[in-house]
Amino acid sequence: MTPLSSTRRLSIWPHPLAFVVALILCEFLSNSTFAADKKYWDLSSYRIQIHLAVNNSTKPQVALGEKLLARIRERIQSTLYPVWDAEIAITQGPFRFLLLSGLDQLNSSIIDEAASRLDKQLYLCVQSSPTGYKITCREYDCYLHRWGPVRQRTVRQEITLSEQCFDLLRHTFAPLATIRPIENESDRVTLRFKGRDLPRQTAEDLFTETNDVFQPMLVRTSSSGEVRPEDVKEVPWTILSLLEPKESQWVSQVYSGIRTPFGLRRRGRVEHMAIATRHTPGTSMVRFHARHDREQALSGYEVFRKETPDKQSQLLGLTSADGIIEVPSTDHPVSTLFLRSDGQLLAKIPVAPGAATKGEVPVADDPARLRAQASLESLREKLIDLVARRTLLSARVRERLEKGKLEEARQLYSELDGLPGRASFDQQLSSVENNKLNRSEDAKIQARIDKMFSDTRKLLGRFLGAREISDLQNELNAAIRNKKTAG
Repeated sequence: MTPLSSTRRLSIWPHPLAFVVALILCEFLSNSTFAADKKYWDLSSYRIQIHLAVNNSTKPQVALGEKLLARIRERIQSTLYPVWDAEIAITQGPFRFLLLSGLDQLNSSIIDEAASRLDKQLYLCVQSSPTGYKITCREYDCYLHRWGPVRQRTVRQEITLSEQCFDLLRHTFAPLATIRPIENESDRVTLRFKGRDLPRQTAEDLFTETNDVFQPMLVRTSSSGEVRPEDVKEVPWTILSLLEPKESQWVSQVYSGIRTPFGLRRRGRVEHMAIATRHTPGTSMVRFHARHDREQALSGYEVFRKETPDKQSQLLGLTSADGIIEVPSTDHPVSTLFLRSDGQLLAKIPVAPGAATKGEVPVADDPARLRAQASLESLREKLIDLVARRTLLSARVRERLEKGKLEEARQLYSELDGLPGRASFDQQLSSVENNKLNRSEDAKIQARIDKMFSDTRKLLGRFLGAREISDLQNELNAAIRNKKTAG
């Protein structure tokens, strides 16, 4: 469904060394597999297919598509070749209509067998309007079977249209890299980019810069080196952010909610890779919900934000009734969010504001813990009320004793002695604890539940001790004896 028309490969070598490189690339490209640890990863071009769709009905121009194709081809040749080994073609018929209808609607059903020999497919749409041109672009990574976000621009003048199209292609393109750990460092890795050792037209790095955000991926290849969609998975709760280059290598800061996101060592045909997210910084909405029930939002939970490892975390706010927290962008590309409840850390996740409009975060905070917490909160409220009444009645009893009003003191003490005691609260607490609905099959969650009950028992021992009542009774009995002796 993606036929190439008017397709012609770039064939002019801009540098004599490129001829030698070509021989190496030919050997590499003769293999149809994509194994990332191939011998020629550093010297292999990105094989790219660019689909150009043009609609200039609002501003009819003769051969606008052909002019754009030629100019974009020239810019690729003079700037990006041989890192990009690109084919570019103008789309026709139903496929053209599909692209112009909206790149956000594209899915894997349009990908044909031609993708098996490619690294990237780029879809570029140019649509005229009374005020200029709207250009949109989207990438499909054939190796990772991954769609990138739609990027767009508005161009006012036709004279800059081709350059803007080329620039948008370049910024939509998401470079690939293999991930290599740094010895004795758990929070930084190096990224080894595809084609990094190919000759270039300029010393400028055209695809990466400091603070670019990358999504690490776990890729498993077959014995023949093929990668199936089901064998590519995101490394969970992990984001990479580029630091300054070090000795011609890019070093990346690791932001992760798990202890060892890349494991201790590579295993078999498993490769850790990274792909640029190419998102536009902005506000993201993050929704926290119970892991065992997506509909159960975690409402009223504290969310703290930490922008860099060396800074203190700051309270971002409380989750809404729907479990949502808004994360605005800052000068730092990645922030780490900490979800807390009753002083306990429930989740730690990195967020690149703008990378996703809304993210869903399942938290191991099932209904059992929530029900137990609600029951204990009710019990603690009763305890607070009881302690207040005991304190007030004790004060009144002592006041009557000081004034010699023993009968009134005896009546008040009788009222105090009739209040629920430690045994009553212990019974209620045991009843809540033994309720099967308040127990979790998740060992970590059950440990938190057990701690809540243990802390509550400590409160009972602290505020419902029998010694205070016993001492008051002794004072009352002594006053009564003294009165009888005096009489």
